[in-house]
Amino acid sequence: MKPIVIPDAALKRFRDAASQFASGTAPRTSRLLLVKNDIAALRDKGASFRTIAELLAQNGIAASDTCVMRFCQRELGHKPVRYAKRKPSAAPKNAPVENTATAPAAAMSEAAHAALLDNLLSAVPPDLAVKVSGESGPRIARIEFAKPGEL
Repeated sequence: MKPIVIPDAALKRFRDAASQFASGTAPRTSRLLLVKNDIAALRDKGASFRTIAELLAQNGIAASDTCVMRFCQRELGHKPVRYAKRKPSAAPKNAPVENTATAPAAAMSEAAHAALLDNLLSAVPPDLAVKVSGESGPRIARIEFAKPGEL
């Protein structure tokens, strides 16, 4: 395997460029720091990030709603909001939950329950009745497998 060799001149040029880059960097500042108190007041009044971004754009300060959101999280200490994936139930939190599947059956006596089942089963039309075991449904295709050696 051939060793990798970097020419000394290229290495020196890279190190010079890296040292100039590191010394010339300024700390990150936001253009929104000048209006930080105004943004905080708008957020306290319930303004959305999009509304604040539109107000800023109307007054000549370019900032997207995502930029405003990140600024508020970083500078104002707002926590990101996580929305639930499903809606909560309409029932109050402290209300007792009834099991609707077993509540009517528990209120009925056994005789009334048996009579109800008999009425329901007698109302089933004959074509929907349960098939006798041994009967099978319609066949779509008759499948026959070839025996080993037959082809």
